[in-house]
Amino acid sequence: MKPLLLFFLLLQTAPAAAYDRSELAEFNDLYKTGRYEEALEGYRSVLAGDPANPAAWYNAGNALFRLNRPGPAVLNYSRAFILDPRSPDIRANLDYALKQTGQQLVPETVPAALHYVYYMLSDGELKAAALIFFWLACLAGAAGFLLDGSAPGRAAGRAAAVSAVLTFLALAWLGGRVTTSPFSEGGVVVKQGGARMLSGPGENFKTYASAPEGRLVRILDAGDDAYYEIGLQKEGIKGWALKSEIELLAPKRTSK
Repeated sequence: MKPLLLFFLLLQTAPAAAYDRSELAEFNDLYKTGRYEEALEGYRSVLAGDPANPAAWYNAGNALFRLNRPGPAVLNYSRAFILDPRSPDIRANLDYALKQTGQQLVPETVPAALHYVYYMLSDGELKAAALIFFWLACLAGAAGFLLDGSAPGRAAGRAAAVSAVLTFLALAWLGGRVTTSPFSEGGVVVKQGGARMLSGPGENFKTYASAPEGRLVRILDAGDDAYYEIGLQKEGIKGWALKSEIELLAPKRTSK
């Protein structure tokens, strides 16, 4: 299992750059003294230059929650969670914010430990894992071919097989997350009071449902200039909502 060990050793160097506490210290001091708007502007300035900083997203979520903006708070906590799903603070605050909007991080039918393992690695880490295992499989396979018949060649062949299996597992794990996770292909209702869900992309279509502020939604179609087709997984319904009322968790394609 040396390829797996190598992968986790490589991952250990990744989070350090994202948690530059000195960069956030000034704004954290503003937050601690109740100057939430000023702290929020500071966190946003950090994110403008470092959008992969989970600590800044998390702290911005805290400030927004204090400012009674549940939709943007859920959005920021969710982005922090996507980047650093192992953080207990991020998980706890995201779960609390979701519960304030009638949701929860861990579904009732899923054991908490299983949910933690399922999200133990971020999407970026899973992609890195698949890439690392793929190249290890290629290198080990080439070594096995060149050393065919020898003991090192047989060992390289076994390493190639293990790496190929791990590549498949990493891709399957990532694929499962893309199809089941509310954080993949998703967005958050940020409009105060919630977003109307129309039967089609335009004001000529009737309103038949609504998505409350802070609700995690699935983005089904982003091809229209002004509307997203969104889905509410729990209720099993879908409809069209103004793009200005939904904020994407991550950049998304512009059409199906």
